[in-house]
Amino acid sequence: MSASSPEPSPELATLLAENAALRERNELLTAVIRHCPAVIFVKDTEGRLLVCNQTYELLTGAGPGGLIGKTDADIFGPEAGAQNRSNDLRVCESGVPQEVEELIPQSDGVHVYLSVKFPIYDARGQLCGLGGIATDISERRRAEEERNALQQEVIAVQRSVLAELSTPIVPIADNVIALPLIGTIDRDRGRAIMEALLEGVAEYRARAAILDVTGVRSIDAQIAAGLLQAVHAARLLGTRVIVTGIRPEVAQAMVGLDADWRSVEIFATMREAVAWALGRARR
Repeated sequence: MSASSPEPSPELATLLAENAALRERNELLTAVIRHCPAVIFVKDTEGRLLVCNQTYELLTGAGPGGLIGKTDADIFGPEAGAQNRSNDLRVCESGVPQEVEELIPQSDGVHVYLSVKFPIYDARGQLCGLGGIATDISERRRAEEERNALQQEVIAVQRSVLAELSTPIVPIADNVIALPLIGTIDRDRGRAIMEALLEGVAEYRARAAILDVTGVRSIDAQIAAGLLQAVHAARLLGTRVIVTGIRPEVAQAMVGLDADWRSVEIFATMREAVAWALGRARR
């Protein structure tokens, strides 16, 4: 009968258990790094790769371990290499992590990576390298650019609509003009209306100007105040302004103003306003 192996001492058993747990944690950490969808890497102070994960190898088409010892210039070319090296040196000199965007050429074109880079120190506190985690944000950036382009298109359409709705001056007779307004009047259109009114008064030497608001869907107190300012500005040029076609909701906004509308001629219809203006013009 062979002698059985002696039982390890409690201290040895504890050490073996700690070593087994440490190996398990290291294996788990290695698996996380290797299979992480983000690019993970460690470089030495000269910019040579010491560690990189599977994602890094796949995006470059390199085999396992095929990138170790290479610089970014070796892998991505001189332009991207110079960009990355400059960012690396800035991180190492500052001694603090930094987030940068880097343009990385790949087989299907240039990709945008958001890289978090940080200095790595040895046990003596000396800088020994640089670590980084980089995420491909190319799709996000393209989506942002598409949203920005769409927003600019919307703004252009809004400006085009505003131009189409910009107040046309309609000569009615000698010294009488009309400004038919349609749509919603916001702050920008309010300013455009005032400018158009004053330009029309000057161009046609109008003694009367009719503001027809029949087609105005909505107006707030601020815009109503702006219209009243336009009326007063025209009066300073010797022109009497007539407002016609006021809808109930517009009238409510105008009444809510702490302003004097008594100097403004108001008629229910454009026909009445034109008849009054023509009669006044003949005097």
